[in-house]
Amino acid sequence: MKLIYTLIVLFIGCLLAIQGSINTQLTTFLKHPLQGAFVNFFVGTIALIGLNFLFKTQIPDWGHLKTAPWYLFIGGMMGAIFVSSVIFFIPKIGVTTVLAASIAGQLIAASIIDHYGFFGISIHQISAGRIFGILLLLGGIFFIQKY
Repeated sequence: MKLIYTLIVLFIGCLLAIQGSINTQLTTFLKHPLQGAFVNFFVGTIALIGLNFLFKTQIPDWGHLKTAPWYLFIGGMMGAIFVSSVIFFIPKIGVTTVLAASIAGQLIAASIIDHYGFFGISIHQISAGRIFGILLLLGGIFFIQKY
């Protein structure tokens, strides 16, 4: 089952390359990359409203949300920064370099989160193999940019 989940996430990763390319193209019709990101999140919000309606989810309990730590609400801001920066950097360095660098950054942060169990995540110790994999990706970024 783990392999199937991994293949699904691999496919979703492909969607990120398509999304960044589409958003970059959309921005050519708009005045600024932030407008492209805004349209992206606006359409995404409509899609999420539709999915919540389709799956008949409940409206979030605002009373429970008020008790959540403040930092749990910055995920949307981080998503906006990511989408905006992808739109900004794709024309400058290309889709492959943007996504490879962002994945390397994600792996570095994820390894730290896993190792220390930040945000309530179960601990998965960093290993030489994980470090080597990240270093290989960083080396890959060098070759992607050079050639």
